[in-house]
Amino acid sequence: MNQSKIFFKETNKSTDEIVKRIKELAKEFGFIVRYNTNMVEEYKTHNVDVRPDMKYRTIMLCIPQKAYNSVISNSKRASLIMPKQISIYKDKDTKKTIISHLMIGSDFLKEVLPDDEMVQKSIPASCKKVVELIKLI
Repeated sequence: MNQSKIFFKETNKSTDEIVKRIKELAKEFGFIVRYNTNMVEEYKTHNVDVRPDMKYRTIMLCIPQKAYNSVISNSKRASLIMPKQISIYKDKDTKKTIISHLMIGSDFLKEVLPDDEMVQKSIPASCKKVVELIKLI
């Protein structure tokens, strides 16, 4: 994948059902779930007046050993080890649940780390795995 883009999947499943399924599938894809954040509750802790019907979760997947090895081999990669975030939210108009993921492409990585061919291949490959996982939901 050369260009960065956002992958979207629309479903009738609830955000809780999707979170549960991601947790199950993560292991099959070699990931752990690092963070599972209820963004509605997060906003409320900062005194944001949140719509009562809002549903919004973020999940951060990780392959700890791979992330560690990547950062120790090139510390500039530290900002790039977060591309495995999945957003899950209820669309207020369609009432569908949307699962989205920002896929980071090699073109972007060539700009920010032009001499790091490994990361230019590794991160898009990880993003592709996340999309494959989402497609199974």
